[in-house]
Amino acid sequence: MGADEYFELLIKDFPMIRKEIEEEDSDMIHMRMERFADYTIEQIKSNNNNELKRCFDFQESKIDLINSDLENALIVSYCESMLLGEVANQMEKIVDLMPTKLKKKYVDYEVHYNNLVESSKNKTPHNNG
Repeated sequence: MGADEYFELLIKDFPMIRKEIEEEDSDMIHMRMERFADYTIEQIKSNNNNELKRCFDFQESKIDLINSDLENALIVSYCESMLLGEVANQMEKIVDLMPTKLKKKYVDYEVHYNNLVESSKNKTPHNNG
């Protein structure tokens, strides 16, 4: 599944974010994915678990269908926005609400990110690794 079809389906299921999605250039899939991440984060902040589950279920239903560009946007824009953004301190409990495939993508990225951070801490100006 390419970006056009994915975002068409997203807007169909979440018409309340149509404007935000369509304001971004259609080639800017990471920015468009971040708009959905913003919406998801709002559900976390407002403790709206029913709508949050809908967001997660939408992503879960597309994981096996999306192309590599969308998969990258899902990980780098969607998952990272939660991992590093305003709700980072809540993600330990929120990740348990994620369906299996999305949870794996999130956890794998979290491990990768933490490894990068740890690796960069071990480098000094005179020891580049």
